[in-house]
Amino acid sequence: MRGRETVSSVNTVDGLDHIIVSPPVSIKNRLRNFVGLPKPIDDDDCSWSTHTLLCATVFLEDAVNYQSIVHKVSNLYLLVYRWFSCSLIQNLHRIALTINLCLAFFERPSSFSITSDVRDRPARIVFPYVLLMIIEGLTLIWFFVYICTKIACLGIKHARKRFWFIAFLIVTVYSLCEWFLMIAVIRYSYDGIRLRRIFRPLFMVESSQLMKKALKAVQKDLVTIIACVAMALAHILFFAIMAMFLFPRSETQKDSQGSTYFSNLHDSVFQLLVLYSTANNPDVMMPAYSDNRLNVLFFLVFVIIGIYWIQNLITAVVYRAFRGYFLNSIINSQLRRRVAVKASFEALKKRIFNQASNEISDTVPISIVQIVVNAASMGKWHSDRINQRLSELKFETDTIDFDQYSQIMLLLDLNPKLVMEIEFETLGENLIDRCKAVGRSRIFDSIGTLFALLTVIFTTIEVSNRHLHSEYKNLVNHTLPVAFTNFSLMIYFVFEIIMKAWSFGADKYFRASTAHILEGTIAVACLVLQIIHMGLHGSPIVPLKDLDLTQKQIPFLTLWEAIKTCNMLFIYRLVRFLPASKNIRIVVGTVIDEIRNGGAFFGVLFICGTYEQLEYWPNGFNDFFSSIVTLYNIMIVNQWHVFVTGFRSATNTRWSELYFIFWYLFVTTIGLNICLALSGDIHDAKKKRAADHEELIVSNMFDIYRSQINEPPPEVIIQQLNAHPYIDFSEKLGEGVTVA
Repeated sequence: MRGRETVSSVNTVDGLDHIIVSPPVSIKNRLRNFVGLPKPIDDDDCSWSTHTLLCATVFLEDAVNYQSIVHKVSNLYLLVYRWFSCSLIQNLHRIALTINLCLAFFERPSSFSITSDVRDRPARIVFPYVLLMIIEGLTLIWFFVYICTKIACLGIKHARKRFWFIAFLIVTVYSLCEWFLMIAVIRYSYDGIRLRRIFRPLFMVESSQLMKKALKAVQKDLVTIIACVAMALAHILFFAIMAMFLFPRSETQKDSQGSTYFSNLHDSVFQLLVLYSTANNPDVMMPAYSDNRLNVLFFLVFVIIGIYWIQNLITAVVYRAFRGYFLNSIINSQLRRRVAVKASFEALKKRIFNQASNEISDTVPISIVQIVVNAASMGKWHSDRINQRLSELKFETDTIDFDQYSQIMLLLDLNPKLVMEIEFETLGENLIDRCKAVGRSRIFDSIGTLFALLTVIFTTIEVSNRHLHSEYKNLVNHTLPVAFTNFSLMIYFVFEIIMKAWSFGADKYFRASTAHILEGTIAVACLVLQIIHMGLHGSPIVPLKDLDLTQKQIPFLTLWEAIKTCNMLFIYRLVRFLPASKNIRIVVGTVIDEIRNGGAFFGVLFICGTYEQLEYWPNGFNDFFSSIVTLYNIMIVNQWHVFVTGFRSATNTRWSELYFIFWYLFVTTIGLNICLALSGDIHDAKKKRAADHEELIVSNMFDIYRSQINEPPPEVIIQQLNAHPYIDFSEKLGEGVTVA
């Protein structure tokens, strides 16, 4: 079956309007592109070597993906490398990685129970042991094949220099050995430690460039960070001993400071460590403050030195270690792209064969470049723009040099989401066009936003009235007008979406922004759910039977609650209009980052108690889900000492405290400060983009730092090419290329 031809016109410098007929795309190739398989190289009418075209195509795909060109370039390895770099294999690897990490939720003890409260002894769903082992074995086999293939394409000599490759291989081999031992010998009865489960996070780290960069940044300043943490611990130890001297145990007053908080060195150190996190302030100082108001000076000095000096010093050290590191990482990624673009052109210019070079020229036929571009796996938007530029150039000349080639490949740096290219039709003066102008107007959009605010207010009134009125008749009298008004607004929102889609054109309107798709989905969902509710109950008010249901009888949401939840989603329209100016956008982003990292300072607002008094029974390490929630609660810092005390009593050993203390120190001194450094970088980059009148809402790290990146010098690019282990580029890049 023939594909569809694309016809477009190009206005050239000579003023002529040339017609460009793009080659038809067959159904087979469309399916291949959809699945994510590598595109075939269409060299039927080309006399050039298939290996030359394949080498240039792979290098261009390396440029698209910011990958290094350091890999073998023989025909077999290029084919294997290209397959394992395609979208299909990468998506399969992500799926296998996700399945492997999520097995912890299903393995014994599984996380599938109604509650995690240990007092209820919840019944857990037990999944078949053999099935879980088979799934885990398949993921481990995939990891083994995946890493071995990458090492083979890279070469053992160069792969052993990459720490994460070797670590991934070692952990995979060990996990396979332990898995085979478990399924063949030990089987289901074993309840001991399984080290392969502990090593699973390494698979995630190796597959995440951002996490590897963060760990590398930690490694770079690890000694300084340890020194600062040691200084904080020394500060706590010194004041702990001083507290034992200043607040001794009282024989007559049982609630004295020495009896409650500083009775021994362990309790003294632990209580001041908790005070260092502000989690037990002012509880820890109240007994001493009750005895003598001057005792507050001890805690005041401790807090000033520990929190306002040492803790800020640690923040500054970690902030310095990470601030600018992501920018440098992105600069290195751009260098890899430029080197790959240069390598792809050199491969075409030198016409690489298996063991020799031939027909060296400074230019390459544009038709050959188009074959390479059409074969390379890249986004359709970039492929179309590059082909368009090549077609424009082809009407002027038949060949292209490297300067022209590199300029055209700069299109790879553009983010399609930031390029406003959707052109809406010009409206006329007739009645239909005037109606369309109303749908496009700012006033029409503002009216929708005002109605969204009214919907949120009316929904809030409905939900609050549900609990204010004990009699259902009073509830109906107070809620009925509001409910019908809310229903009318839902009809208007659907009308608004239809009106906008008709005014702008449905395809162009929904492609212009994902927010438009979200608006339409919410509006239609609200109206459909409300119509179903009225068909079942005859009224938009909450039914009487729903008021009598208990939480045990409603595992999730009733239909009425789902409608009100959907109504509250209209609040996003208000948030969308909040950052109306560039300065407000910057401030809003900064406030969000401060809230994200400010949980430690909110802990002092809550009242403390014991693990039992606070009903913390659902927190524990009985399954993987409960473990995540427990560590999250400790990360928030508030009352984390309650968890430490509770688990110390449960395990009957003080050594269990070290686990929580190390978790707290790692998260607060490194983890949250990494987020702070990244937030600072993003804030500064957004300020610069605002000063340059550029789009502030971007979708990836490269767009954030785009304006701060300078082009690498040609000498650096040539040096990188000369360092290629499998292609001998000459120093002057004019004497030929030899493939090893």
